[in-house]
Amino acid sequence: ERYIDFISPWESVLEWNYTGEVSTTWFAGSTLNVAQNCLDRHLAERGDQTAIIWESDDPATSKNISYKHLHQQVCRFANVLKSQGVKKGDPVSIYMPMIPEAAIAMLACTRIGAVHSVVFAGFSPDALANRILDSDCRVLITADQSIRAGKAVALKQNADQALQSCPDVRSCIVIKHAGEEIEWNADRDVWYHEAMA
Repeated sequence: ERYIDFISPWESVLEWNYTGEVSTTWFAGSTLNVAQNCLDRHLAERGDQTAIIWESDDPATSKNISYKHLHQQVCRFANVLKSQGVKKGDPVSIYMPMIPEAAIAMLACTRIGAVHSVVFAGFSPDALANRILDSDCRVLITADQSIRAGKAVALKQNADQALQSCPDVRSCIVIKHAGEEIEWNADRDVWYHEAMA
């Protein structure tokens, strides 16, 4: 059994050159899709099995997410990204807590061929702004708030501050995680749950 499904097979496993300009190329000529390998290939035999076990900061709250449900959510969010103008090769910044939607966002990016840049949710607004500018992204995905070791981190507030220095970001997709009141920019901000519906 193969561990990876290729859309088109490779012409050679390894091509290398160690003289002059050193280069290596693995699986030349092949194409694949990470989301398809993580999800689609498992649906027939494992669709109802657990793909993700998530535990929140509160030990009483957890979720088991099946391959089938995860696949559905990833496909929906891939369509949300496309509705926000994200295309193959476009960079997308992800500034989120460790919640299932973070995995959904990453897999949705890979599904449509977008390049995701995960920014640690503990980073400051300045650090986030620098990473957004470095990647030249137009879409940021974040959450209202993160809870880490019992302490709240105002992710959307940090994102708003960062985006003051990032005029090219046209969409900020926000997951309602903690349910706290947040500032809202109707020209830029999009609720995840509304777009997914």
